[in-house]
Amino acid sequence: MNSTPNILWIVSDHQIHASKPPGLDVFPLQNRLSRLGIEFSRACSVLPVCSPARASMLTGLYPHAHGLTENDGRFGGRQGLDDSDWMIHHALRGAGYRCGWFGKWHVDNQRSAIDYGFEGFSMPGYGYPYASAAYRGYLQCHGLPDPVARIEIAGESGMACASEVRLLEATQWFDYESGVARLDGPAQTHEAFFIADQACRWIEELDEQPFFARVDTWGPHPPYLLAEPFHGMLDDHTIELPANFASQLELRPQHHGDYRDYWTAALGLDDEGWRRMYQRALEHVILVETALCPLLERIDLDNTLVIFTSDHGDAVGTNGGVANKGGLMVEATMRIPLLMAGAGVSEAETRDQLVSQLDLVPTIMEICGIDIERPLHGSSLAPIIEDDSASWRRGLMTQHYGLHQPIQQRAWYQEHWKLVVQPDGLRELYNLARDSSELENLATQARYRDQLHYLQRQLAQAMAKVGDDRLLPFGDLGA
Repeated sequence: MNSTPNILWIVSDHQIHASKPPGLDVFPLQNRLSRLGIEFSRACSVLPVCSPARASMLTGLYPHAHGLTENDGRFGGRQGLDDSDWMIHHALRGAGYRCGWFGKWHVDNQRSAIDYGFEGFSMPGYGYPYASAAYRGYLQCHGLPDPVARIEIAGESGMACASEVRLLEATQWFDYESGVARLDGPAQTHEAFFIADQACRWIEELDEQPFFARVDTWGPHPPYLLAEPFHGMLDDHTIELPANFASQLELRPQHHGDYRDYWTAALGLDDEGWRRMYQRALEHVILVETALCPLLERIDLDNTLVIFTSDHGDAVGTNGGVANKGGLMVEATMRIPLLMAGAGVSEAETRDQLVSQLDLVPTIMEICGIDIERPLHGSSLAPIIEDDSASWRRGLMTQHYGLHQPIQQRAWYQEHWKLVVQPDGLRELYNLARDSSELENLATQARYRDQLHYLQRQLAQAMAKVGDDRLLPFGDLGA
């Protein structure tokens, strides 16, 4: 392996993963990378909200440390990263890498990745690719029509079924609509094909200088935009709703029930409507991954480390009947795909260690041979990539500050256990080995009291180790 391997890091947005149907083997990018490399089967989002997770992937720090604790600076957090923040491309550029960014940024509402020193295509804030000059140029270059979508399942907008959405103009509809729309015309008008095309062109034009490329699609975040042949692609499969769709959320936090009730009122779907939206979410994943696959044809895999992951999961059709993600720390929002292939990575292997996006910055630094004199909160995956039996952490701490409303939480994963704590004293305890759907909260059962207290102590130690003790009045976790 070259001492300066290229890095191709692909990040999808809001990808259904933990709750996908068992045995459904139709995801083209994941399937290909799992054959070519290693799949990390227990990967978690550091915080299941866009901006905090994305900032952690840039800085290698927990959200409490980099300060982006929610989107748009809510709840007293920062509104974005700035020039004083160290980010991964600073070290890479210093080591001679060309650094490109293509697609969603969402860590600063005023400036894009280009303003921070990346090459490529990016937009400030959440961004709206369909209104950009680059997207219009893409349509013209490929002879594609202006994209028009038609509502199939209305989200928060309440638009009538079959209503027309002209995507070049619908900037307000795009980033809050948790519904389904059918995209008229070629699938190549979807933003994921546009973003992949931008990245492919940049890679093809590079000289011999090593490169780092982040490719971040807006999908499969809702609204689920489906064109032929992806719309209805799973009609011949038996797609049933996840096991916890019908859960009454017994012994769950009050905000779980409130979130379910919100979506019941907002969408008004019956069981078949929920099943159809859940299927469309899965089909949207297939579309986005299909768009991204050509990137693998543009690289020398022997000299490129390929990483594929997502910022967080998608709770659609789970946990009593919800959409999107809200303030939930459920497996549907926490679990993410993470696969690596290429330079120095064995083929067709699986790792079941507890990992998160925090581990990606130190991994890239080690594989690229770059020493940095600054603390990072993750650990390099290089040892367990090389040897599955290598020493690794016993547990993993993850965070949440809420979404749209403040709901502070911390979670601790250890072996098959998951603990979630809130400042008001409410605890959730699940044995994921026998209850992956989180149907039975064990925290109130006397026979699990010792286990609960042990996991609380482990969480308290993990929080103290990284200085996560200033904003959250969790009280005595060791009690």
